[in-house]
Amino acid sequence: MGFRFTISRKIGVGFAILILTTLVLVFLTYRTLSTGREMNDNINDIYNPSVSSLEKLKSDVLRSKTLISMWAGVQSREDTKEKISLKKLLQDEIPGVKQNIDSLSFHWSEDERRQKEKIYSELDALFVLYGKVQRTLVDMESYDMPYARFAMGELVEEGGSIDQKSQKVIEELSLLISDQRVNITKDSVTMINSFTKLEAYLTILGFGLFIAGLVIAYFTVQSIVVPVRSLRETLLILGKGKFPEKATVDTGDEIGEMSLALEQLVQGLKRTTEFSNNVGEGHYDTEFQPLSNEDTLGHALLLMRTELKKRDEDYQRQVNERTREISEQKDKIEEQNEQRKELLESITASIKYARRLQENILPSESRINALLPKSTIFFKPKDIVSGDFYFVNEYNGKVVFASVDCTGHGVPGAFMSLVGHNALNSAIRLNPGLNPADILRDLNRLSSKALNSDQNSEYGMRDGMDLALCVLDRENSTLEYSGAHNPLYLIRDQNIEIYKADKISIGSTEFMNEEFTRYKINLQKNDMIFIFSDGYVDQFGGEQGRKFMYEPFRQLLLSIANEDADTQFKVLDETLDAWLNAGKTPQEQIDDILVMGVKI
Repeated sequence: MGFRFTISRKIGVGFAILILTTLVLVFLTYRTLSTGREMNDNINDIYNPSVSSLEKLKSDVLRSKTLISMWAGVQSREDTKEKISLKKLLQDEIPGVKQNIDSLSFHWSEDERRQKEKIYSELDALFVLYGKVQRTLVDMESYDMPYARFAMGELVEEGGSIDQKSQKVIEELSLLISDQRVNITKDSVTMINSFTKLEAYLTILGFGLFIAGLVIAYFTVQSIVVPVRSLRETLLILGKGKFPEKATVDTGDEIGEMSLALEQLVQGLKRTTEFSNNVGEGHYDTEFQPLSNEDTLGHALLLMRTELKKRDEDYQRQVNERTREISEQKDKIEEQNEQRKELLESITASIKYARRLQENILPSESRINALLPKSTIFFKPKDIVSGDFYFVNEYNGKVVFASVDCTGHGVPGAFMSLVGHNALNSAIRLNPGLNPADILRDLNRLSSKALNSDQNSEYGMRDGMDLALCVLDRENSTLEYSGAHNPLYLIRDQNIEIYKADKISIGSTEFMNEEFTRYKINLQKNDMIFIFSDGYVDQFGGEQGRKFMYEPFRQLLLSIANEDADTQFKVLDETLDAWLNAGKTPQEQIDDILVMGVKI
């Protein structure tokens, strides 16, 4: 009996080809899915969380910059919401984000980890500056210190150290975020390429399967092949995510029943798809019935609709609450800013009026030139008003001039200068002989009474003044000098002679009965007399941020002794400016500065 290629064998061969092809497809699909799953895991478990954490850190840095700017710029208590938020951000939130980034960075490249450590270093440096602001402006009283508030404001203003450091951190974070996004793109492209190859394999194998089917179909009963082919085409369309126009083939047998079941499935999937689209568009009231009690997908969609509707309502309620809170906070901030503006304008106007009052006690330029020709007065107040002042007047044919340094600077110093000027005028009137030592003795007594009216009280004031007082007799070419802490420098033939002052502060009750030393100096032509306050020598600056000191100051005076008044003023000003700006960070003037030079 010869070999018979029966229908069962033909079907067997067909199934064998189908099984083999399916195995190949399964293998290719498994390999592609494994690659895709690996890429997807990298994206979901490493790169996307990395981007999210880095974006969170970037947002926290921006937020911390805003909060530290408010800390430095707005006088407030320690328990204000902004300060508490900044502390929480620095102590809890940012360290938490950094911990997440550290756990994710184990999967990064070596360059990315080095970039992360660089950002951490920059961030630590930024937080050191934050700490400086927090430690300096620790309570309401610390804001009343002009130097502290100005220095901290300079740190946080645009172009300041904090602004520059935060911008650098944000730029570095943006670069690292960009690198992580590149990794996402790279893995996404790899995954797409894998699926593209799988699609090509599926197309090739499908085409081969189609050819084999044609050959087998030639020997297969038409009653089986045609209906099966119709069902196959319907399944292929469904496999591509589309719905066929018609899925039924009425054959009156099991294949016909399969076709009918498939048609029901298609209609059910259409209803499910329509329901999903409506839910996605926010139409939560759309009617939907699952295909059966065992329709897992249908019941899951109903549950999803319920959860989405609830979350949408919660989200809308939160948005409305946040909008209302933001509106209320905005109104409060605008009201507070307006109050601060009015207060600042009032204070500024008062200070400017105080400056006009103080200017009235200073001799005019024409008066100075008439009494002390070729003289130099380098006067540089720290604030609008000053605690230093210079005195020039003529009594009985003699010129009395002085450099006076009152306690403090700014508004308190200005009030002290008014008291000191009046007391000095009174002391001179009490001593028509113009003995500078006697004038200082009476000035000390008058100032002590004015400033320490109740010296035994625990509230007695401890303010006063330092000064150098000179009486110039041009007819006899002599100069008499007495000083309280402030010395006199005589420069003659490029040599400097120092006349030391008494270590007695004017206005101190402790030395109210002390006598001052009187110096009498015989003058020569071209002698140069310098008297001054301690503002210039005590000014911080230079590359190391130290004081100017007396020895460099004396050398500076020696270098300008033979110059005209305009040149002396210019050199003193330029030297001070260079000293303030010699370091990495420009220094702020810390005290009023007064230097008087008199050419004989």
